[in-house]
Amino acid sequence: MEHVHDFMPHGVCISWDVPLLILHVFSDIFIALAYFSIPLGIIFFVRQKDDITFKPVYYLFAGFITACGITHLMGIITLWFPIYYIEGVFKALTAIVSVATAVYLIPRLSDMVALPDLKELISLNKQLSDENTSRREAEAELQKNRSMLSESNKMLSTILDAIPVRVFWKDRRSVFMGANRLFLADAGLSNVEELAGKTDFDMPWGDASADKFRRDDAKVINTGLPQLQIEEQFVDASGNEVWVNTNKVALLNDHEEVIGLLGTYEDISKAKQAAQELMLAKEQAEQANVAKSEFLANMSHELRTPLNGVIGSLHLLTESGLGNRQANLAKMSKNSAESLLGLLNDILDLSKIESGNLQLHLHNEDINDLLTEVAKNMAARAEEKGLELLCPGHFIPSVVAKIDRLRVKQILNNIIGNAIKFTDEGSVTLDVTVVSQKASQKTFRFSVSDTGIGISAAQQQKLFQRFSQLDSSSTRQRGGSGLGLAISRQLVELMGGRIGVNSTEGLGSTFWFEITVDTSKRVRLAHTDSQLLSSLNIIVMAELPCYRRYFDDVLTNWHVQYQVANSPHQLSQMLDLAGEQETVLILPMDFFLSADIDKLIREHPGDYQFVLLASQNQLTRLPEKVEQFDCLVLSKPVVQSELFNALLGFVPDLNITVLKERPSQNQEIHEIIDARVLLVEDNYINVVVAKGLIEMFGPTVEVAENGAEALSLLRRQSFDLVFMDCQMPVMDGYECSRQIRTDISGLINTDIPIIALTANAMRGDREKCLAAGMDDYLAKPVEAETIYQTLRKWLNKHAGTNEPMTEIPTDREEELLVFDSALYKLRLMNDKSLMEQVAVNFIDDMPKQIAQLETLIAEGDGVAIARIAHKIKGACANMAALEMGELALQIETDAKQERLTQLEESLMQLRESFDRLVTELRQSLALS
Repeated sequence: MEHVHDFMPHGVCISWDVPLLILHVFSDIFIALAYFSIPLGIIFFVRQKDDITFKPVYYLFAGFITACGITHLMGIITLWFPIYYIEGVFKALTAIVSVATAVYLIPRLSDMVALPDLKELISLNKQLSDENTSRREAEAELQKNRSMLSESNKMLSTILDAIPVRVFWKDRRSVFMGANRLFLADAGLSNVEELAGKTDFDMPWGDASADKFRRDDAKVINTGLPQLQIEEQFVDASGNEVWVNTNKVALLNDHEEVIGLLGTYEDISKAKQAAQELMLAKEQAEQANVAKSEFLANMSHELRTPLNGVIGSLHLLTESGLGNRQANLAKMSKNSAESLLGLLNDILDLSKIESGNLQLHLHNEDINDLLTEVAKNMAARAEEKGLELLCPGHFIPSVVAKIDRLRVKQILNNIIGNAIKFTDEGSVTLDVTVVSQKASQKTFRFSVSDTGIGISAAQQQKLFQRFSQLDSSSTRQRGGSGLGLAISRQLVELMGGRIGVNSTEGLGSTFWFEITVDTSKRVRLAHTDSQLLSSLNIIVMAELPCYRRYFDDVLTNWHVQYQVANSPHQLSQMLDLAGEQETVLILPMDFFLSADIDKLIREHPGDYQFVLLASQNQLTRLPEKVEQFDCLVLSKPVVQSELFNALLGFVPDLNITVLKERPSQNQEIHEIIDARVLLVEDNYINVVVAKGLIEMFGPTVEVAENGAEALSLLRRQSFDLVFMDCQMPVMDGYECSRQIRTDISGLINTDIPIIALTANAMRGDREKCLAAGMDDYLAKPVEAETIYQTLRKWLNKHAGTNEPMTEIPTDREEELLVFDSALYKLRLMNDKSLMEQVAVNFIDDMPKQIAQLETLIAEGDGVAIARIAHKIKGACANMAALEMGELALQIETDAKQERLTQLEESLMQLRESFDRLVTELRQSLALS
């Protein structure tokens, strides 16, 4: 410190040469920067390495280097400001840091520079060698995988370019990431690099299509759910409008996150065009088919009219006393004309089915009555070939089914007719069985079995096809158009059923069909009450197995004491065992005529009653022998209701000769009337009621929905009486009656009794009916007893002169009950099944009629309003719905007098009355 003056004075550096000053300043600055950068790098390195060894050494060394840098900066400052003490302090700090580093570092030098032993070095060397080997193998495997990946990518690219489907994939923003060759062609691009970064808005198909594509993409990306089979249209790079079928699915990463989508589409333009052309061709074919069907229908109608005339004329000609040769020729001509008429009817049905114009008309029909009618129709054809026809061939309990009577008959006639045609000897038998049942529905199987020639397996393939015959050769013995079974199949399928055949060549055939229908049971004495016949002892002579089976089944179900003999010898033995008790003998007419009955009675004395089974031809001339033994003759085919009635006549102390319904305790016993009645009525509810009431007393009922349909039926069929509604669409009852009474109507019987059955009961209506040609007048609602008395009055052949037309009182006042339960039961003879059926039909049908009435009131059509109100009034009368019927009458009257402003209020009251009626019906009749 003694030589302080030797230190450079403050600011003396100003006197230095400029180059010297610059040299000192810049050298110290760069040295300081170098010192500062080294510790920064050391500290950054140490902070990144958590597992570094001797970490404090690095921090001490960084501090030492930093202090050195600061010392150099102090040297620059000292050039202008002599702060030597401070500089000395920093140098002392630098020394301290240096000593601390040395103190920490020197004891650890041995650890830092210590070398492992030889074995450890060898182990370390081996580990390094293994690591190097593994690294080289990994690098080789990586290279191999890269090569395979490259080949796979190349193969995938080749496959994508080869498949005939456009393929593309996008990221989450709907930006294209790749595509195959076909897609690039549609987009007008030459390579996939041109596609990168583009969206649908950059493509040739324009913004409209692009916007839709973007929405579809969003659905896939946002939900992860695929969009499949999307038919859409766009314009490709060539300007062509292309129809495509597109599929889009989500692309997922390892975390099941949607990272994009994969899309494919195929060009369906040709298929679309072909479909449009096919649709056009189909429409043209259907139009041609409809035109053909309409032509066939028109031709059939045109040809049937003269054919009916020909057949009628030939029938009259055969009855005019011709010679044998002329009569034979006339009969042949008549048969040929009838065959041609049958063919035309088949063609007409076929055309109706093809054009969709054939409608089923479902009504409740008794299956037994239907089969009886079929049996009578087919009896003559079976007799011509000497065949035994049993229709049905077993006992059938009385059951009512909702069917189209005409079409079921048509099917049965076709199948039975075929069986007769292809059977030369033996029998044809119809069986009806219930194959399944659910609630009120039953599935019936109708089976027609014959003992004919049978059908081979190859021929069975042709059955049920149009214009297909088992024998199509020019020398075939059995004719036919080949339409019958085809039409039967289509009718069965129209009813929701199925049809088939089981046959073995040479052993006969069984044709069958099944239909499911709604059924209800009607308790019929003739088929269920065994007590009335239990006192009888019956012996049946039945050589044919079909008759033995029939009588076994029927008589067993009637709980009758009986025996069935299959030969004269066995019959003789049974008569010996019967002794002298009263016995009913059921014999074939041929056996009775050929046997010595006197000898039979002498050898086997007893009290015998004879029931003979005769063919239709045998009924025309009954030998004296039949009258001699007071035989009761039944015509074949045997009908179980006729057989029951015949046996009922042999029951001692029974005053009722013929019964069909069991009377209730307080119901009068009525004689059954055998007749065919035509009911002309358009209201379904009224049809059910009137048909049920008429059938209770025996007649068979056919239904026509209007006057025109009634005229058609009366021209083709014979009826004994007509019940005629007055107000109907197409042709009303007045016009229909006037046409019936004309000489040019072409009806079988223009004098047939016509009974007005109408809801009109106003003064003057009786005279209007009389003027139109009607014979009697019944006002709805009609009661069962009124129906019965009317049937007896006009169908009793011994009644003599008919009474004048009944005068119906019109001023009867009744209490306006919502539902008169007692009156309802009286009108339907307390038949619970019929009462429930009518009520259910009324509840189902009435809302439709009220809705139709509401529409007509809104339109202000007074004539149509009156017509519908009239129908509602008639239906309400049958239901004993007095309040509702009165409201309907008020609406009808107001509409006829054009008081239309009051109708809306009356309609509202009618609806409310219907609601109350439904409630009472459900409670009173326990309807579900």
